[in-house]
Amino acid sequence: MQGLALLKTIHSLPAHAPAAAFLRHAERHQIVDVKDPAAAELTAKGHADAEAFGRQIHGFDCVRLFHSPVKRCRQTAEAIARGIAATGVSSTEIVGPENALGIDYILDLKEAGRLTLLHGDHFVRLWFTGQIPANVVEAAEAIAARKVTHLVQRLQEPCAQGRRLDLHVSHDWNILILRELMVGVRHEDAGWLNFLDGVAFAPTADGLQAVYRTTTVTRPLPWSFASR
Repeated sequence: MQGLALLKTIHSLPAHAPAAAFLRHAERHQIVDVKDPAAAELTAKGHADAEAFGRQIHGFDCVRLFHSPVKRCRQTAEAIARGIAATGVSSTEIVGPENALGIDYILDLKEAGRLTLLHGDHFVRLWFTGQIPANVVEAAEAIAARKVTHLVQRLQEPCAQGRRLDLHVSHDWNILILRELMVGVRHEDAGWLNFLDGVAFAPTADGLQAVYRTTTVTRPLPWSFASR
């Protein structure tokens, strides 16, 4: 199954604190129309992998699942919840769709699709360095700040049932933004983001700890692009 690296990271976080992760949805069918990327749903393997991911979560009394408005992210959250149900976690909640986990920052889907086909993975580097027009896609640093704000606000919500894990099911571009701007890991060095891979987070006395594989960074809060 996919997602083992992220599970290992989640389970390595401080046991006394709540935790969260931004993760990519499970395996999907190929996107056949770049102007409608939301149409691609999970494959059978994607459903199975997401459920297996949920079955391997341990060490938490409560798990909340958030997902983007796109169907494959909801499918992933539902499958993870089915897996968690078999583990004995006392509370599992699918909170519902969150616009903060979506891709509404892509202002021109047609042009973004064309540029992605033209440049391939290098599109992300052009985007992150301000070389994609602002009327096509918003600046990466502004998007990162919104994602972190959403995550921290949820982390700070009270939990009456012990230790809580928040899972935010989203899309590869969103996690690539956080992986690079928060943790400093570039896709040219680490490769593209796998399905069910992501960045894990935990609050600390000094701010917010962000972890991707073997790289751990603690950022002060409130976080901004300028504070990196």
